[in-house]
Amino acid sequence: MAKQLFYYKYAAHISLYAIIFLTMGVTISKLLDDYMPKLDENKNKLVLLFEIYIQIILLVIATYIFREYVNYFLRNILNIYGNPDKFAILILATPMFSQQQNLIGKIKHVWADL
Repeated sequence: MAKQLFYYKYAAHISLYAIIFLTMGVTISKLLDDYMPKLDENKNKLVLLFEIYIQIILLVIATYIFREYVNYFLRNILNIYGNPDKFAILILATPMFSQQQNLIGKIKHVWADL
């Protein structure tokens, strides 16, 4: 008997997680970008580096929190098996960072001379 290679239900769960994570992740990223200090090239690079670290930390914490809540909520509603969030979270990084143009500008500015 051939081993099953593709699980449609699991793929559906990954897709659901991806849609939720994308929506929440991009929203959180956009809000962070709007409320964090804007790039000021006259600031000391250490100050900008500190702002970068703070924004990344806030993004990581927010991502962790919503991931835990989404997992809890969906696992109690749907019969989810495995870890579809592991696959879904992979698609999240690029869209989240693409919404943070000020963060990208700060990173480019701080590391421009390297």
